[in-house]
Amino acid sequence: MLKVGEVAPDFELLTSKGTTVKLSSFKGKKPVVVFFYPADNSPGCTKQVIAFEKKSPDFKSKGAEVFGVSSQGKAEKEKFIKTTSASSTTLLIDDGEKVRKAWDVPRALFGAFPGRVTYVIGRDGTVKGLYDDLANAELHPVKALDILEKTEAVAVPDKKKNIFGF
Repeated sequence: MLKVGEVAPDFELLTSKGTTVKLSSFKGKKPVVVFFYPADNSPGCTKQVIAFEKKSPDFKSKGAEVFGVSSQGKAEKEKFIKTTSASSTTLLIDDGEKVRKAWDVPRALFGAFPGRVTYVIGRDGTVKGLYDDLANAELHPVKALDILEKTEAVAVPDKKKNIFGF
């Protein structure tokens, strides 16, 4: 598993719509949350993606991009997106689990299942924090937001104040 402070390995993965997402394109621009989940359309993963979707406005307010990663293909992703109404969370296809392996995401339940790990990657491309818990799928976005708040906080100007501060 990647450790805090390590540079996150770059990846280039497809979405269900056929567009490509390259992690390094965000370096120097914005933080990125990458969550690995075991399988599309499973009960725990459905809860996790819905939880990320509900927290989408919070991630946007912090300037973060959020990507979910699993190995299922385009058809499964499209079905999963419809099931979860995931319109704000981008789900990526990790064909052959290449990125999962490069990021050393551990397998769960004695190696029987792909693990569930969420990473927060800072603007500098390094791991700022992570949350590894297969059972508590709905906590992943909460933990990611906590990490973002502590490590990538950006002051948002108060639009109610004028140039004189009142």
